[in-house]
Amino acid sequence: MTKFQQEENSPVQKGKNFEMKIEKLLTDANIKCEITGGPGDKGIDIKGMKKGVKFIIECKNWRTKNIDRSIINQIEGVLSRQSNGTIGIVAAPSMNRYTPGAKETARTSIYNVILVDN
Repeated sequence: MTKFQQEENSPVQKGKNFEMKIEKLLTDANIKCEITGGPGDKGIDIKGMKKGVKFIIECKNWRTKNIDRSIINQIEGVLSRQSNGTIGIVAAPSMNRYTPGAKETARTSIYNVILVDN
């Protein structure tokens, strides 16, 4: 395997590819957004706005690890620093990646938290 192939298959590159896939899905649907992810992104991989409603997305391209309530707590922390009404979205490859605790935490959050898959 070449160094390029190793980098292409790295968890970081897979995460970036997932972010680009989500961003393309949104822009193809005429939703204005931009990728902001990277070192120091403070939990915001993609941000955008639709019809005056701001949203932030945290992408988790985890195929072998489940997304638990700690990830939902993190996005709640990010939302606490955003303007009122901002929607927080956690995007994963499959709804099966979310634990029951994560789903319950999102459902009962005082913030607008949505769990999605691609």
